[in-house]
Amino acid sequence: MARGEVIIDYQICMGCGICVQACPFSYLELSRYGNDPYKRLYPELEADHGCTGCGICAKECPLECITARKKDERKDVPLS
Repeated sequence: MARGEVIIDYQICMGCGICVQACPFSYLELSRYGNDPYKRLYPELEADHGCTGCGICAKECPLECITARKKDERKDVPLS
């Protein structure tokens, strides 16, 4: 099964929350990121997300700082 991966460039993100509102599955949430002295909120995937990599969050981001993609979850099988 393919899962999604969302990569956010926090150097560009302004924490507007548009991506959080756009996610049709509510897998993004606003939370504190790093040691921001201004205590701003930034989007991040929930710990136990089921992101599909649909890319809606990336398309809606006004600063284009989100990359969303599908990620294969292939397991390595030892050759015998």
